Amino acid sequence: MDCEMLAINNNQGVGVAIIMGPNFLAHKGYQQSPPEDLALAQMLVRPGNQFVYDPVMKDAGLLTKGNYGSVKKLYVVAKADVSSTEEMQRWMVVLSPGTEVEEIAGADHAIMISKPKELCDVLVKIANSLNIY
Repeated sequence: MDCEMLAINNNQGVGVAIIMGPNFLAHKGYQQSPPEDLALAQMLVRPGNQFVYDPVMKDAGLLTKGNYGSVKKLYVVAKADVSSTEEMQRWMVVLSPGTEVEEIAGADHAIMISKPKELCDVLVKIANSLNIY
């Protein structure tokens, strides 16, 4: 669409950042969100590092069962996300065994904006299941 790739060179080395364009945000990220939230997102766009060359992310000891695997995880499938298909979202869950999955119908990529009450309900449900009170 109208995204730009930007070569970067920072303290982590050379990399690639992406700047999401207004059409991409409107049609792939915030299509179910209120127009004022889309407008705000478009005003606040900043380059986002893709971490492709980040040495920390290449550390084989980073995502071990003892580290990453010891933390309970929740993935909320955004059923109306057109930037990450449901198939892709579920593939990410498969890559992270033990992850609980919840779904929110009608949620776009920005779940907290397109379906804030439903997301809150999911988070409260998970918090209540932890029995930490």
